[in-house]
Amino acid sequence: MKTYIVGGAVRDRLLGLPVADRDHVVVGATPDDMVALGYQPVGKDFPVFLHPQTHEEYALARTERKSGHGYKGFTVYAAPEVTLEEDLRRRDLTINAMAEDAAGALVDPYGGQRDLAARVFRHVSEAFAEDPVRILRVARFAARFNDFTVAPETNALMRRMVDNGEIDALVPERVWQEIARGLMEAQPSRMFQALRDCGALARLLPEIDCLFGVPQPPQHHPEIDTGVHVMLVVDWAAQQSMSLPVRFAALTHDLGKGVTPPELWPAHHGHEGKSVELVRALCERIRVPVDCRDLAVAVARDHGNAHRALELRPGTVVELLERVDAFRRPDRFEAFLQACECDFRGRPGYEDKPFPAPAYLRQALHAAQAVDAGAVARSVEPARIREAIFEARARAVAASRSQGGAHWEHFPHQADVGVRGIGPTLAAAFEQTARAMTAVVTDPTGVAANEAVDIRCEAPDDELLLVDWLNALILEMAARHLLFGRFEVSLDDHRLHATAWGEPVDLDKHQPAVEIKGATYTELKVGRNESGQWFAQCVVDV
Repeated sequence: MKTYIVGGAVRDRLLGLPVADRDHVVVGATPDDMVALGYQPVGKDFPVFLHPQTHEEYALARTERKSGHGYKGFTVYAAPEVTLEEDLRRRDLTINAMAEDAAGALVDPYGGQRDLAARVFRHVSEAFAEDPVRILRVARFAARFNDFTVAPETNALMRRMVDNGEIDALVPERVWQEIARGLMEAQPSRMFQALRDCGALARLLPEIDCLFGVPQPPQHHPEIDTGVHVMLVVDWAAQQSMSLPVRFAALTHDLGKGVTPPELWPAHHGHEGKSVELVRALCERIRVPVDCRDLAVAVARDHGNAHRALELRPGTVVELLERVDAFRRPDRFEAFLQACECDFRGRPGYEDKPFPAPAYLRQALHAAQAVDAGAVARSVEPARIREAIFEARARAVAASRSQGGAHWEHFPHQADVGVRGIGPTLAAAFEQTARAMTAVVTDPTGVAANEAVDIRCEAPDDELLLVDWLNALILEMAARHLLFGRFEVSLDDHRLHATAWGEPVDLDKHQPAVEIKGATYTELKVGRNESGQWFAQCVVDV
């Protein structure tokens, strides 16, 4: 009887990685021999035993022969005459088909060490095609070992397995198990790319596969392709060591864009509602756990509202907090914010951009939680309790916003209007001042972000830069007959690069109150207030 360490433990040692678990193969023994030596039998489908002291697994050398459809259709033969080479031959990849004997000598009959050096996933034999789970395992390994590639002949074999329908025999629970494990690897996007390359993604997760090639507005998404965006989002989640529910929500947040009619591209209005339906159906089909499903639904439905949090009215913020169950489940609300930030960061150039929305929503929740719901309930008629609590929470959010969140204000100045923006960064303050200027004309929340205008300014100091920024907006508004409701400002020293989003003036919809002639140097100030927030203000001529 001889024992060998096999599989992943050998592979990881040769790669210089920590070895977590060691599996052993026993050659030349029977089940009775193992029991006589004190090993405890635990295997149901084939002879596996636990070592009496270490409790590591020892399996008798065996062969497997295909006897049915799917990944369970095998006849197992374990006997003393089965050799180590025969046992290794049934394994999936050459890098997993190596062994070490008791003296530490390497046994490598199928070139695993060579493929490790070449960073290649290569199947050991045509027996690979007998088990469709191996397609998912190869994809998962691609997410873990991100400098490896799938050998062309192995990818061709996996594609034949997909074409032959073997992949369709996988039970939902096993699909989820492998997808979940792959999502928790270092670079999950490589798993989905490997599945795409062999055609398996379209069969297992068609909702993800159909996102590739679907364009998005380039002013919001420099990467343009929705599938590419989703892969950037899941990889960002992995880089931040996010939980499995957050990573799954990152994967599924934009499923609705995959069903947008091509004639409407690159716009995807209403995709959030479609995403919710698709997420629910996907979770039902592959048996996704409840915690992952519920977070994914919440993120799919409300990630857009989270991004726009600073633009929402206090009551709308409270409605958002209620929808995502933030009052009862603050832990899941934090996961919701994490997934939304992954969505924001999963775009080229957005990795280090300011994203104040999560901090503002945390602050809003804290303020709303401070409301004594019991006291409010005792102060009103029973029929008004829910309404009164909601109103009290909205007032608390409004108060907290004026204390610390990004917001805008007007201040009086004779016949003209003072506009002031306040935010955690100077760029945020500039954005809010622009919103305050729009609010002189119309409600900025009612201006759709249909058209984007790029604006660049440069000035000797921040105060002059503010005036130049506002006047550049006024010029664009007049020349293009647009109103702007959303702004994204980037500052580098005294240089400004911004994007303003808006739509053509509609007299019935916007009901413009006045016409803005220009931003002036009156009451011009830029700096920090007593609470440390940035502010930027001036008077605009109307």
